Amino acid sequence: MSFKNLFISLCFLFAATLAIADDSERHQVVDGMSVYLGVIPAQLVMDHYGMHDGAGNKAHNYHVLVALFDSRSGERITNANVKATITPLGFAGRTKHMEAMKGDVMSYGNYFIMQKPGTYRISVEIQHEKNKDKSVAKFVHHRSKD
Repeated sequence: MSFKNLFISLCFLFAATLAIADDSERHQVVDGMSVYLGVIPAQLVMDHYGMHDGAGNKAHNYHVLVALFDSRSGERITNANVKATITPLGFAGRTKHMEAMKGDVMSYGNYFIMQKPGTYRISVEIQHEKNKDKSVAKFVHHRSKD
């Protein structure tokens, strides 16, 4: 194998590793549920500021989304009680109820302020009728500079 082919192969391997690492930061399987997390700047959903009591128009706001699936059947879970706590490192966190967002696909969401760039811990607490105990998925989100 030539040096050029080896270099290209290593680049593809590195890119695939990054894609897998990114997915692992946004997906977990907890107590038979696949939990997917999305965090997007509120400006990207400007047309929907009426969601979640209109709290999306504040500075440094992010829309946090959670999608739940049965990990065995792949069916979307639409009847759960979901809360999220977002905690910047070294500070107290804020917990909010994640509201059911119905549309083409069902998910849960709410707005959270992430004031400064840095690392945030996101804990998602799920109460589902199939499980007596609450399930918790823990994620880490890195907020970049504006």
